[in-house]
Amino acid sequence: MKLFTKLSILFLLFLFSIGGSLRAKELSGEAKEKNDAADYRGKSENTRIAVKLNGLIFIGIINPAVEFRVMPKWTVQLEGLGSFYHKNFLGSHKPFVLGATWGEFRFYPKHSFDGFFLAPNIGWGVYQLNKGSVPGYGGSYPESYFQMGSNLMAGLTIGYQLNLGRHWSIEASWGAGWQGSTYQGYDKENDTMYVDVNGSGEWLPLYKCGIFVTYRF
Repeated sequence: MKLFTKLSILFLLFLFSIGGSLRAKELSGEAKEKNDAADYRGKSENTRIAVKLNGLIFIGIINPAVEFRVMPKWTVQLEGLGSFYHKNFLGSHKPFVLGATWGEFRFYPKHSFDGFFLAPNIGWGVYQLNKGSVPGYGGSYPESYFQMGSNLMAGLTIGYQLNLGRHWSIEASWGAGWQGSTYQGYDKENDTMYVDVNGSGEWLPLYKCGIFVTYRF
């Protein structure tokens, strides 16, 4: 009987140890899941730099960007754009040769690299194009006209960054504001200059936009 009692006690102790071990593993698994979830939620908070490419590349416009975190809710983005249509831009028979660069200071209400953002921006560009191809100038210039010059831009970017995982995200953005330009105007049909050095300044509803694919480090 004493032997049976001792064996029973040992068996119960064995069951308690197994149960404790299983419970510890369960708690460890729950903690890991919580940590993984927290790590996933914090994926953008831990991001320091992101590289991007605009979907405009599918129509032949190259528009890369690099975004750097400077504070928990603030980032700086440097962006470049190149278009090389010397004629027939989107089938319009118009040139659209453009090189531009922008810098912007982004504010994310939630935290950097995640969700809605606003950003004042400033940019500079050089171009050879028909200004009728630019939003706000539609139909303003004959098809045979083109302008060569440079411009300065300043305005506001609004957008949203949707995180798809630890490293990837999709960003939609729209930039508008004021631009001032200096240019010369040509008529390619008559091979003449229709205007010498000219200048203009106006508010544009759009001077940069797109859907960016982003990889975060």
